[in-house]
Amino acid sequence: MAAWVHDEDMAQGSRSRQEDDYGVFELPPELEAGDLLLVLADGMGGERGGARASTLAVQAFVETYDIALGSTIPERLERTLAHVNERMGWEAATDPDGLDGMGCTLLAVVLAGAGLYWISVGDSPLWLWRAGRLHRLNQDHAYRSILAQRVHEGEISATDAAHHPDRNALISAVTGHEMELVDLPRQAHALERDDQILLASDGMLTLSEAEIAGVLSSVHRGELPCGRLLAAVAACQRPHQDNVTVLWARSAAFRFPPWWHRLWRRWPGSAPPRPAS
Repeated sequence: MAAWVHDEDMAQGSRSRQEDDYGVFELPPELEAGDLLLVLADGMGGERGGARASTLAVQAFVETYDIALGSTIPERLERTLAHVNERMGWEAATDPDGLDGMGCTLLAVVLAGAGLYWISVGDSPLWLWRAGRLHRLNQDHAYRSILAQRVHEGEISATDAAHHPDRNALISAVTGHEMELVDLPRQAHALERDDQILLASDGMLTLSEAEIAGVLSSVHRGELPCGRLLAAVAACQRPHQDNVTVLWARSAAFRFPPWWHRLWRRWPGSAPPRPAS
């Protein structure tokens, strides 16, 4: 099994506070639940709630994934998310006035010998970059996805959809209440050599998928792309630029059959050093 090269970075944009959070953790082989866990959350809930929600979600997800019961990685992801959602509800209940509306999107990815697993709630995109093209893998739980379907069916124009006042409204999020939509494939998404995985908060949608693919295509092997992606977002000079967080990973070498194991050292509480490519 190959090591995974990963990169991560974030920017506050023009917002007064940072409401994104993330974690990247190498999983111990004895867990038999994947090699690398990447978690990203984009908070909501005002001045106090947003940052608190995203931090809680990332920490609770990482802590729980290690001990969650499940015979498969998707089962473990599902039970971990359920616990995180419960924790969100408990936290909001400690201050009903100050934390009203507290919640976040959540995207968690596990890279394993069989391929890519994920669970997501909200609108944080997960992309696969393959042979120069970017492919969105997870569902978009924002109202813009419904508008896109209405455009496809000829009910409204693309212009009306682009300017709809509620196009960015979430239709599912981690809030402590029942989650309307959860994206959880039950089978691994197979990966090929040189595939790259990209997770981001919705602030990255300042760039089109073609622009993101262009940045990734310009990065030489051995270089890391997240700084370039954030620079491309900043170059757009959008006056109300949202927070942007981006996580990236690829296999460092050819993948051997899954019964081969590389021994990882666990680094509690922080992302470990990246393996050399």
